[in-house]
Amino acid sequence: MSEKPLSRIGLVAGSGDIPIYFADKASKNGVRLLSIGFTDDIQSRLAPFSEKTYSIGVLKTSKIFKTLKDENIEDVLILGKVDKSVIFRPQMFDLQTLKIFKTLKDREDKTLMLGVIEEMRKLGLRVLDQREFLREIFPEAGVLSRRKPSKEQMEDIRFGLPIAKKMADMEIGQTVVVYNKTVIAVEAIEGTDRAIERGCALVKGKAVVVKVSRTEQDYRFDSPGIGPKTIEGLIAGGASVLALEADRVMVANQPEVERMADRADLSVVCV
Repeated sequence: MSEKPLSRIGLVAGSGDIPIYFADKASKNGVRLLSIGFTDDIQSRLAPFSEKTYSIGVLKTSKIFKTLKDENIEDVLILGKVDKSVIFRPQMFDLQTLKIFKTLKDREDKTLMLGVIEEMRKLGLRVLDQREFLREIFPEAGVLSRRKPSKEQMEDIRFGLPIAKKMADMEIGQTVVVYNKTVIAVEAIEGTDRAIERGCALVKGKAVVVKVSRTEQDYRFDSPGIGPKTIEGLIAGGASVLALEADRVMVANQPEVERMADRADLSVVCV
């Protein structure tokens, strides 16, 4: 699990398969979990692997903090997806979240999360690095699929990588869609899947999708990743290649990702 195994962790979980994967792994390694899911569905999926579970909305930070403290949690792991558009719905914030929100220098979701983590620190809660516990799902450099990118597609990947990196570092998005050394689409707040859908619609059957991390990625709360759902979108859009930054982008359910890619003759490569 980590260099210094922990006996008890507070898991704060959004949607997706990664929180469930971690909870299963943790339970098999003797780690006791107190899990907080942002929805009833997430809570129920975590229940088989947890000592105790709660369902608390993502914007109810006061209740989340109180629950963690009441349960004597010191170490917290944040996993799973959250709809970034929640930052545009301050009417749903509780007083604690609204207080944090009003002190921020900007309205980026990253800035809000850093504000939340700082409040956790003040309460004596330590937020853990996701990669420390999930290193095996961050693939190293190499081709994951049966099909390798063509020479022209590799040129598109090399073209797209520095652009994607710059977009990520500018807090715009971490995915770009390119073709013939032309940027077709850039991810913004809508997320990876919808950016892929937009880009593929313009160059059906030819798109090369590149996903990276920020140079200073904070893996306590924001690990970039893909999974079977992403592959479904690539296949539906007729994309030809998915390129991921090696060691820095997580792949959920990698065996299924590889099977789906091979069936569709989609190339998936880590660079």
